[in-house]
Amino acid sequence: MKMHYSWPVLILMTLVLGLTACEDDSKEAAFTVADLPTERDAEAGKELFEKGDGDAPACKSCHNTGSEDGATGPGLGGIGSEAGNRVDGESAEEYLLNSIIAPGKHIAEGYRNNMFSKYDDKLSKQQIADVIAYLLTLN
Repeated sequence: MKMHYSWPVLILMTLVLGLTACEDDSKEAAFTVADLPTERDAEAGKELFEKGDGDAPACKSCHNTGSEDGATGPGLGGIGSEAGNRVDGESAEEYLLNSIIAPGKHIAEGYRNNMFSKYDDKLSKQQIADVIAYLLTLN
């Protein structure tokens, strides 16, 4: 049986599917920086940033590494030197970890919580540590 959908139905289905990747703003981080491996590979993190992994989308799909804004997320140029100053009491690593695995905790001004919220399920702690290592190189 062949199904035909109207454009409004297809648009609604796309919006619903897109929103399922976003979490409400109250999601807490599933783990802390202390739970991450201390050995980190910024080059591996750069590859994950650019290409993603399996069901984990590439960060690059919404962010760029310059100062200009990305498609749907803020530009991350300078985040390596700024992250530790964004939230009182959070180190740069803590800020970046929370931004990745509990994105509703830190929403950049002018943006909504549209970030993929399942990196803590889709990436290993090593992969997340590697992405953080890469982001810390963006000065």
